[in-house]
Amino acid sequence: MKEAPDASPTSGVQDTLVPEKVVDALPTMYCFETCPFCFKVKALLGSRGIAYSKVEVDPTFKTQLKWSDWGQVPVFVDVDGTQVNDSNYILHYIDSKDSDSFPRKGEDQQQDHWMDFSNKVLGKSIVAVIYTSYGTSLRALDYVTRVDNFSFGSRLINKWLGAAIMRMVGKSRAKMFDLPPRENLKFQLDEMSKGIQGDFFGEKEPNGADFANFGILRSMHGLNGFEIVESHPVVSGWYTRMRENSGV
Repeated sequence: MKEAPDASPTSGVQDTLVPEKVVDALPTMYCFETCPFCFKVKALLGSRGIAYSKVEVDPTFKTQLKWSDWGQVPVFVDVDGTQVNDSNYILHYIDSKDSDSFPRKGEDQQQDHWMDFSNKVLGKSIVAVIYTSYGTSLRALDYVTRVDNFSFGSRLINKWLGAAIMRMVGKSRAKMFDLPPRENLKFQLDEMSKGIQGDFFGEKEPNGADFANFGILRSMHGLNGFEIVESHPVVSGWYTRMRENSGV
């Protein structure tokens, strides 16, 4: 009888502890420096003043993440070795262990909607804008390969080849929406602004939706199309408040 295949890696808290992957006895995040999903987690950790270790993963070979079947960033490892995969799940985990100040998944329909929006809509919308041409793709990859943990040779390859690849990714993301990329981002920011009640999605204090969507937009800072965020009548003020709140 054949053995059953290994289960596919999953989001959320993992059953197996990996205490050997904790660095300096602090909660540890395995990440890319410019990753939008990593910025979500950095924002929450910064907001709560939680000290943590950061392991920058080599974006080309992901050598520092070979131990994990998940193979994507961010991966969060708590001080006891608890591994949590997937940015939105990590946000819920950290909050549950800290102040438990926003609802868990399934407890608040609006928060769930806007956290899903960050991945399914906003993240794809900014990719379509950032990588709208080969020129904008090249500028973005020049920034990413300078900031992230690329070797010199890897940086050259990933800058020029990556720009071509990401241009194709940008085109594929653009096809997901009815409007052209820049118009679509403006439209999605208008939609997103409907969920900001008061200063934040969480009204007086940020909740999971604030950290999830801020992380996506923070990764766009300084890249093509960010002026759309800066000029938005609602989102621009919210974005500034989230930067002040998180220190990211």
